[in-house]
Amino acid sequence: MDSRLFLPGWGAPASLYAPALPASWDVLEPPSFAASGGSFGAYRGWVARELSTRGRSALAGHSMGGALAILAAADSPELVERLVLIAPAGLPLDKPMGESLRDFVRQLVTGVYPRGAGAAALLALARAPRSAYALAERVRALDLRHECARIRAARIPATVVGCVSDTLVTTDRTRSLAEALGARYVELDLRGGHMWMLTDPEHLAAAVA
Repeated sequence: MDSRLFLPGWGAPASLYAPALPASWDVLEPPSFAASGGSFGAYRGWVARELSTRGRSALAGHSMGGALAILAAADSPELVERLVLIAPAGLPLDKPMGESLRDFVRQLVTGVYPRGAGAAALLALARAPRSAYALAERVRALDLRHECARIRAARIPATVVGCVSDTLVTTDRTRSLAEALGARYVELDLRGGHMWMLTDPEHLAAAVA
C-alpha cells in the first residue's frame, strides 16, 4: 500500500495535526529550527529522504508543509501519487510577521493550541529564534508557480483547500495555486484563520480523505 504522509507547517510539531487525521496518515516530525539552522533547503532535503525511503506516497501538508509537498512532487513526480494542500505557502505573503506572532500568542492564551503542542512550538522557537525568523522569511517569499506547472504537466491529482478567515495564506493565494496546479479547489467558511483545523478538525480529516 502506498504511504500517506502529512507535512506540518512552520514550527508546528506532528502532534498538532495527528489527532485530526485518519489513522492511515503518518504525520512526519520536521527538523527543529536549531537542527536546520533556518535553512529551507534542509527541510526540502528531509522530505526528499522520507520519500526515497517510503516510496510512492500521497502527500499532504499545511502552510510550509504544503510548499514542501509541491517541491517534492515537482522534483520526484514518480514518487507522489496525489497532493492535498491545506492553506499552502508557495506564493509571496504580505501579512506582517509581527501580526502573525500576535495571532499565535492569542491562540495560545485562548487555548486554541493543545497545551503540549503549543509548549513544544514555543520551546523550539525559543531555542533558535534567528533560525526560525530566517526560515519564516524564506517561506514568505516563495513563488512556486514554475513548480506547479511541472506538477500539472505530470498530471498529479491535487486538491487545494483555502479558508475565508485565513489572513496569512489568503484565498486569492490558494485559488491562484489551485489554478497553477490544475487542482480541485475547496474553500471553507470557518473561523480560526490559518489554524482553522485546530477548532474544526473534522474538516481536515475530510480534506485528506
